[in-house]
Amino acid sequence: MDQIFEEQTVIPSLDPSINTQTIISSSLFSIMENVFWFGTLVASKNPEGAKERFKIINPNKIPCTVKFSVKPRSQSKSEGFAFDVYPDGLTIDPHKHKYVTIGFNPTEMKNYGGIFEAIVESGDPDSKTGKLVFELRGEGTLPTLQVEKPTEHENDGTPALKFRKTRIGKDTIIPIILKNEGQVPATARFDAITNDSFSFEGSSLNHTITQKSYHAFDIRFTPTKAQVEKFLLTFQTMHNVFE
Repeated sequence: MDQIFEEQTVIPSLDPSINTQTIISSSLFSIMENVFWFGTLVASKNPEGAKERFKIINPNKIPCTVKFSVKPRSQSKSEGFAFDVYPDGLTIDPHKHKYVTIGFNPTEMKNYGGIFEAIVESGDPDSKTGKLVFELRGEGTLPTLQVEKPTEHENDGTPALKFRKTRIGKDTIIPIILKNEGQVPATARFDAITNDSFSFEGSSLNHTITQKSYHAFDIRFTPTKAQVEKFLLTFQTMHNVFE
């Protein structure tokens, strides 16, 4: 298997209690489950998806033609199918090798599965050199961010950053804290503040938050008049049209 997956990582199992030496991330083949794991990809971020090359070897003394295919693993609607293979066939000279490419292009937030088959024409399908079959798995996700602070909200549910009374010429700073509970990094892009009494601390309105972490964005309130100031601050999660 190491020769086939020379560009990837080969591990004993996807079970963490058995696979104790490698962190299960992506682009790896698990021997016990006979599964190639593409990992978690952001749906539609890359139109071409992820592609992996596998080495197909002809150990025999005569040329051989190998046909490739991918097909759904399950008919369940809860599991998607987003795999393709190129080319669909190769002729390999004796004791030589060529590569086949499998693509994974998720479009939704769900689990995906499939079956890859490589069959030697006129070969023995029951022999180790006549047929190669393994599962394909991957996960589609979207970057997502949640507002951890402020914890107060307006009547419509919008988080409310409420500053204490501040003297004219003085300032007060309160942080907005965003958390990323997802499986992939997420980038927050804030829109510019157009109210002169408020300012966004820092040089960039964009920041990428790694998975399972937090980040604070400081907002400064510097009143110039004795009146109530309000401003609707908005941000977007990049590559997620739903946030």
